[in-house]
Amino acid sequence: MRKVMALVATASLLLVTACGSTEMASSGNPAPLSSVKVTPGADDASDPTVTFDSPLVATETGAQVIVKGKGDEIEENQNIKFKSIAYNAKDGSLVGSSFSGEPVTLPINDEFKTQLPALYDTLMQTKVGSWIAMVEPVAEGAASSTESAAPSASPSAAAAETVVVLKVLSTEAIPEASKKLGADEVKKLKDEGALPTAEMKDGKPVITIPKGKEAPAGLVVDVIKEGTGKVATETSTVSANYTGVTWSDGKQFDSSYDRGEPSEFGLTQVIKGWTQGLTGLKAGTQVMLSIPTDLAYAGAAGAPAGNLVFFVEIKEVK
Repeated sequence: MRKVMALVATASLLLVTACGSTEMASSGNPAPLSSVKVTPGADDASDPTVTFDSPLVATETGAQVIVKGKGDEIEENQNIKFKSIAYNAKDGSLVGSSFSGEPVTLPINDEFKTQLPALYDTLMQTKVGSWIAMVEPVAEGAASSTESAAPSASPSAAAAETVVVLKVLSTEAIPEASKKLGADEVKKLKDEGALPTAEMKDGKPVITIPKGKEAPAGLVVDVIKEGTGKVATETSTVSANYTGVTWSDGKQFDSSYDRGEPSEFGLTQVIKGWTQGLTGLKAGTQVMLSIPTDLAYAGAAGAPAGNLVFFVEIKEVK
């Protein structure tokens, strides 16, 4: 749901080896990466072998190119496609890998630059085919998430939470962003039975995806019940209950109803589909959001992929 979480999920899958020369592009403080070594797998579908001295300790974020690619220069306002593998920085145990699956796509834009400046700056100095290492200490990572339950320890004692190997496989132009559909367009889709529906069962919404219908080519804001409370702006803080499913199979991936309490978040901290979809709505509103990929998580590692559907009940607007 959160933009920060979507990007940090990717950042948490980005560390590699610093066995290259000092001429390798880097940003932030790459010094803690000096012990990390990577041996590529047989192909891009095979996991690389990664080793490093554990625990790997970092006091600030750093990124460094480990192996220089020979492809095209990476430029701003492109999508990069990459695969990554993550390890626990404390003991070197495997956390997860995307090498056996499809590449993850991530836009290299101003939002990325703001959230992950060290990785952004390093990408801007290298080419497709490069292996890049990034380390982010727990204290910094925790500070970037509003869901942190307590303040972190002093940065001087912070250990990096993950070590990840990232290989840039290709780049492509970022397509024009999807638009929010107008009221007439939403009504037409609804009349055609082309929009998801929700039914409350045992106090929770059950979302049904229309059979044989493609996901809308834009953001759909389908108000089920209009509230009477305060109107949300794009910078409001909102308390809401919600359930999210993927359009492709209707599978639920998140629900505050299952946790038994609403979630509170700033509309500047969530995916674009939520910011655009909830802005202008009143407290008390129930709404179905059908969100295209580029306004959702845009392929961020660890996040649900593709077009998404959310049932949202706005409890309070601050």
